[in-house]
Amino acid sequence: MKKNFFFFTIFALFSCQSNNYKENIKAINLLLDSNVTIYHFYSETNQQQMPWITHFKLRPFITSLFNKVLQNKVILYDPIYEDTVFKILDKNTLLYILKNNKKLLFDSSQFNEILFYESWYLDTNKTFDLQKKLIYWSPVKRENETLKLAGKIKCNNYNNLVTLAKQIIYEFQLNDTLFQNERLNKKKLVKILLDWAKNNPTNTYNPFSAQKYTKEELYKKLNISDSLTYLPYNDINSLLFIENWYYDPTSFSISKEVLSVAPVVYIYDSAEISKQILFVINIKNNPIIIF
Repeated sequence: MKKNFFFFTIFALFSCQSNNYKENIKAINLLLDSNVTIYHFYSETNQQQMPWITHFKLRPFITSLFNKVLQNKVILYDPIYEDTVFKILDKNTLLYILKNNKKLLFDSSQFNEILFYESWYLDTNKTFDLQKKLIYWSPVKRENETLKLAGKIKCNNYNNLVTLAKQIIYEFQLNDTLFQNERLNKKKLVKILLDWAKNNPTNTYNPFSAQKYTKEELYKKLNISDSLTYLPYNDINSLLFIENWYYDPTSFSISKEVLSVAPVVYIYDSAEISKQILFVINIKNNPIIIF
């Protein structure tokens, strides 16, 4: 898939906790027969508006990155090329991107978002195991209705991973108007998620107490019974992810460890939208209280 990410317009509003963590994707991918690549934005501004605590401060991280790039200690790749092409970004181009108010200022406060380009793998043979392998990530800044990427960080160097953020929570929109993510079979993913929960009810958790649901509690949440097994596949609007993030300070390669995933339903009441988390599937570590 070819995409030019240098300028585009918006039409609508890191297995472990230590340096021993290594990229080790061995799951059977049940999402599609081929590689499933995903575009996803992480916005610090949006996170601050959410009810959960933000565990990751983006700007100091971006500032550290740009300092290393300008000292020729980290390689930044040009974002105008397609996703599989990595051409080193010219430093003058980077300085131009870092401009603020037509002055050459090193102003990392402009960058409130990062774009992830990653592969997803899902295996439900024994447990529900969703893994993500990053291909690259990019710092992003907004200029009016335009997003500008300040280069790509290739995620292939994991010699000395350290913790970047623990138990970070964010929402992945299934009906994103900016990125369609056509390679992800969203309906299949939702069906696998709900079917797995229905067949393993005592392995699902309450997001408010982090306690296991009983079969009766989960079925009530899904509005089903032993005789009525219709599942609300079409009602799921987004997925909530809880993850640990790691990075290599020498290359700024980021790695994600998925801890939990939860389906979210939007409830529309007049002009207001409320969000309901149906259940949480815990993949690794102990479940946590989301709110």
